[in-house]
Amino acid sequence: MNKSLLLLTVFSAISLARTYTWPSPWDELEDIAYLQSGHRRRGFHDGITPCGSFPQGGGDPFRQASAEWLRSAFHDAVTHNKATGTGGLDASLLYETDRPENNGAIGFKDTFAFFNNFFSRRVSLADLIALGVSATVRECGGPVIPFRAGRVDATEAGEFGVPEPTTGIDATAAQFAKAGFTVEEMIALVACGHTLGGVHGNDFPDIVGNDSHEAFPGFDKTSSRYDNNVVTEFLAGNTTNPLAVGPEGTNSDQRVFVADKNVTMQSLANPATFQSTCASVFQRMVETVPATVNLSETIAPIDVKPTISRLYLKDQTAVHFEGYIRVRMTDRKTEAPVVQMPYVDSTGAHCDDCTIAAQPATFQGGMGFGFDDSFKFYDFSTDLQPGSISRFNIQFTADADETHTNNDLGYPVDKGIFHQFPNSCLIQKDDENGNWNLTTVAAVRNDRAGLPTWMEVGVKRFTDGIVSPKLDVQKVEMTKWKEAGSSGFTLYSANFALPIASWSTTYDLFNGEGDDQASVLNVRTTEAMGTCNDWVA
Repeated sequence: MNKSLLLLTVFSAISLARTYTWPSPWDELEDIAYLQSGHRRRGFHDGITPCGSFPQGGGDPFRQASAEWLRSAFHDAVTHNKATGTGGLDASLLYETDRPENNGAIGFKDTFAFFNNFFSRRVSLADLIALGVSATVRECGGPVIPFRAGRVDATEAGEFGVPEPTTGIDATAAQFAKAGFTVEEMIALVACGHTLGGVHGNDFPDIVGNDSHEAFPGFDKTSSRYDNNVVTEFLAGNTTNPLAVGPEGTNSDQRVFVADKNVTMQSLANPATFQSTCASVFQRMVETVPATVNLSETIAPIDVKPTISRLYLKDQTAVHFEGYIRVRMTDRKTEAPVVQMPYVDSTGAHCDDCTIAAQPATFQGGMGFGFDDSFKFYDFSTDLQPGSISRFNIQFTADADETHTNNDLGYPVDKGIFHQFPNSCLIQKDDENGNWNLTTVAAVRNDRAGLPTWMEVGVKRFTDGIVSPKLDVQKVEMTKWKEAGSSGFTLYSANFALPIASWSTTYDLFNGEGDDQASVLNVRTTEAMGTCNDWVA
């Protein structure tokens, strides 16, 4: 990637951050991508930290999760058919692990098993596979790979076609071409993927010459660091890469690397060229998706981002409003700002006292960290009169000129429906069918009480032999439960028999339809109380 193109990418990411409107469909993914450690960490990189290890299940010294994440993405994407616009990075690999071309399926299954911790209605497995490539390369010391979201998970197996170590170069190049990659891109993808990891003897004993689990020769001498040694060792003639110097007929890397008479490999011998080329070709790989899929713009770290964690009727005279503000500190040259939240009521009126002070979080210093970013968190928790807040701005009083208005829309609060956290619960006791009872209560503003009100639960359905579940969205009508006194709200409730396998899932609340729909999204069952409290006016 040349310097001007790199600068364009950086400025595009900055522009996206500035034009971000909250809430976004990709807020959950943005958190997963950029909050790796510290306060409110999501910990996506835990599955590949440190780069040369296998952290799951107590660790396995003869496996490398980072290489398995890259291999999973490649095997999922390379069966794309550009002519028909089908296949690509769509998580169809989930249904293809029994194929000979996907030998070593335990790596795919364990990768999916880790991604299950982040999979939800808001985050597809296919997006997690793509994000896994960005996280792996960065964790192991490689370049930034821009990430876009919006991939849709396949529900069945796709086409065959992953090249194997014994596949001839003509057939291998033809498969890459079918997926939309040139010979030069084929060479780069293989080299960029094989700078990490190696070949397992128990999966490929004919190549390694040893069928033991402990036999795991690396592709280069620094197989846990993202560098170009896989290239330079090959060009120098001292490579120990099993796919370059192994038995005749299994030397797939050898055949690929010399496919253009070493022209591409010679260019990749330059460390800077290797890094920029890998960033580009990996972005192409993870953006190889079915023609029906439209990806988002690049998801950049958001400069200022609120989260409302609790918003409910405390009683008929008060609404409890609780959450936090996340401030990106990476490029700030000043000390952490003082954060305030001036707000307006449903008529747009503001008063002198209509300001909430957000206090610096104290746990872990209130700081969260990503691969390249740092964030400061500010907590807020207050009680307000019902109807007194409809939206707020975020103001840094250390700099009077810095006010964040969510693109002049304000950050919306009262949308006509609240999730009544204290009155909702998940009773962790098996019924006769082995389900737990989920009770959900919503407060609906009286002017919307005549509109349909329901919840949608993401039920995880597992299939034998498939490590990841399908999400079966169940719609449940909510019925009137109680009047909420003089609050101006009516309480609605619903019960749902939640399969134990879905105890860790999310549900959404809806009131009304079309352009007038109000909602509360992404309520986590893991945060549900064990006992439902009665409503006290």
